[in-house]
Amino acid sequence: MKTTFISIMLLSGLMLSSCSELQEEKVPTESTVSVHGKGFADASSANFHAAYVRNNKYDLTLCQSCHGNDFSGGTTGQSCNTCHNKPNGPENCTTCHGSVNAAPPNDLVGNSATTVRGVGAHQKHLLGGTLGAAVPCATCHVVPASLASAGHLDATPNAEVRFDTTSATYRSGASYAAANATCSNTYCHGNFNGGNGNVTMAWAGTGGSTSTACGTCHGDVTKATLKEKAFPVTGHTAASITSDCSTCHSRTVNASLAIIDPSKHMNGQVD
Repeated sequence: MKTTFISIMLLSGLMLSSCSELQEEKVPTESTVSVHGKGFADASSANFHAAYVRNNKYDLTLCQSCHGNDFSGGTTGQSCNTCHNKPNGPENCTTCHGSVNAAPPNDLVGNSATTVRGVGAHQKHLLGGTLGAAVPCATCHVVPASLASAGHLDATPNAEVRFDTTSATYRSGASYAAANATCSNTYCHGNFNGGNGNVTMAWAGTGGSTSTACGTCHGDVTKATLKEKAFPVTGHTAASITSDCSTCHSRTVNASLAIIDPSKHMNGQVD
């Protein structure tokens, strides 16, 4: 009887010990189970996934292998499209190029200053303004049909500038100098009938002329009156015509020589 009692006590001790060990074992929570490090989805973190994508040459197939071809979750159940909610998700142009208007800032490495060529005058051109309508990306770049299009992601630094020869605003002789990021002899800066010819414009505020004052592209910016500044230096000059621009170009400019319809100014034709 005594032997039986001792056996029961030993068995009970072993059972209690086993239960205790099971209770002390920690089960990983969802927050501690992650392929990516802390801060991967935090834009303020040094571990933010933008750096990971950039360091892997924007190869989004690395993301698709777990999150699915359409980035909607895949085997992880975590959708990239929750944050990247524009058409095509992470492959939308705005993911790498700027914000909702697809034009920097920010550039590919986060710069927002217009003195950096990756930012430069993108906003001035893509958004348009009081002087002219918005300039499409395709006017200066070959726009890829998809992320993986040939020539889009490559080892060549800086974006290639290719003027659209089919555009109404294209003029032969227009050029872009990658060395100092300047445009020359373009229609929008004077290469047209009555224009000032081979004007050089700095894309990022370094080198060339950065002025867009009336008279920069046609006329003479050094003159005293706005009419003299605006009238072309060749052809119908201010000295030979007593009326103002609005007499003939009333859909574009008013009697005060203010542009009233930017879409008709710098549009490739005389309105």
